[in-house]
Amino acid sequence: MAERKTAVSADGVVQSKKGYYHGYVVTTTLGGALTLYDNASAASGTVIDVIASGTAAGVARVLATPIPVANGIYADWTTSGVALILHD
Repeated sequence: MAERKTAVSADGVVQSKKGYYHGYVVTTTLGGALTLYDNASAASGTVIDVIASGTAAGVARVLATPIPVANGIYADWTTSGVALILHD
């Protein structure tokens, strides 16, 4: 299970080092898509997940096998919402 849960509601760094992405929990219905990148500082590089626009509050995705990230995790929103990113 993920050791950390980071709430994201704007573009920015979720994790600044290598580790694992475990999934997400949407806490406020998403007004736009949220794209997560294997990057510690920008919305570029390998896409590790995309949470679709309109995903309802309460929707969760917990990966059976976490995705390794080499550089960190960066969140890039197209508009608004809140999600907990599960990682370590």
